[in-house]
Amino acid sequence: MSLIANLEHLATAPGVVAVTVDSPGAPRAFRGAESWAPVLEAALSLFTKTEEDTIRLVIGPHTVIVQREHGQSVAVVLPTGHAIAKSLRRMIRRLSRKERGPVTAPRPRPTSVSTDAQATNNEANPHPAAA
Repeated sequence: MSLIANLEHLATAPGVVAVTVDSPGAPRAFRGAESWAPVLEAALSLFTKTEEDTIRLVIGPHTVIVQREHGQSVAVVLPTGHAIAKSLRRMIRRLSRKERGPVTAPRPRPTSVSTDAQATNNEANPHPAAA
């Protein structure tokens, strides 16, 4: 049941508006904007009527991607044309294999700040190797 265990990883991915996972032996799990819950339920219902491994539904400015991995089904809402759409299928496949553990907040990247002394030195001698 890795998709259920990794639901938070999927829900916190950039661009994901809502996500639901249907796994045998577990209640359906949902995260995201509540207004999408009935739409995702309907998408999963439609998906069970197909023989496809994945389907896409375009609803106005949003796309719903429904995919089956290892007996589990997942439905994800994202803005149509969002960059994550290219890698979402691979991400779902990866998350279905192995539990990733708790979601951690991304670490802020350090920024380099030049001091006034460095700026003054660089202005006085723009090519220190040539001096």
